[in-house]
Amino acid sequence: MTQATEQKGDVGRVGTSAIPDMRPIGGSLLVGLVAALCCGGSLVFGAIGLGAFYSALQLGRHIPEALATAAVLIGLLNWFYYWRKAARMDSADTHRTGELHRTMLLSSFVGLVMMALSFVFLEWLNHGVVNASHFMTRPEYAGAIIPGVPNVHLGYVAMTFLVLAVLYFLPLSPKVRWASKHGSE
Repeated sequence: MTQATEQKGDVGRVGTSAIPDMRPIGGSLLVGLVAALCCGGSLVFGAIGLGAFYSALQLGRHIPEALATAAVLIGLLNWFYYWRKAARMDSADTHRTGELHRTMLLSSFVGLVMMALSFVFLEWLNHGVVNASHFMTRPEYAGAIIPGVPNVHLGYVAMTFLVLAVLYFLPLSPKVRWASKHGSE
C-alpha cells in the first residue's frame, strides 16, 4: 500500500508498508475463485440454468492444468504489479525492496489460499454432499483425507504453492537492484 510522500531533508520518498495493495489482492482472489470453478462449476452453472453448457466444456477433466495455470497467473499478476512498483521507487528507498518483496509473497499467498480453499470446498460439496451417492462408492473419494476430495486432487492443490518458491527468487526490479549494488561506491 503506498502511503503519502514523506519529506526527509531535501528528498521526498514514497513510503511502503507490509500491507498488500488491493489491486493485486483482488486480482489474486478473482483468479483463484475462477480456477476453483473448474470442478465445482457444475453446481454453480447448474444453479443458474447453464449446467449443460458447463458439461459440454468438460473442464472437470483438466483439474491439474486449471490449477497450475491459475497459480502461474496469480504469481505473474503479483510479480508484475510489485515489479513496476519497485521500479518507480526512488534509489534512496532501495532498502525497502525486501519489504516490498515480502508484501508480494503475502499477496500471492492470499490468492493461492483462496484458490485452494474454494477448490477443496466446491470439490467436497459436489462429490461428497450433492452427488455423494454416485461418488462416495469409489474408494478414491470415500477413503480420502477429506471424503469426497481425492487425495491426488489435494496433491495438485499443494503443488500450486510452489509458485511462492519461484516468486521468492525472482528479482523485483533490475533498476533498483543495480542502484543498490552501485549506490554504496
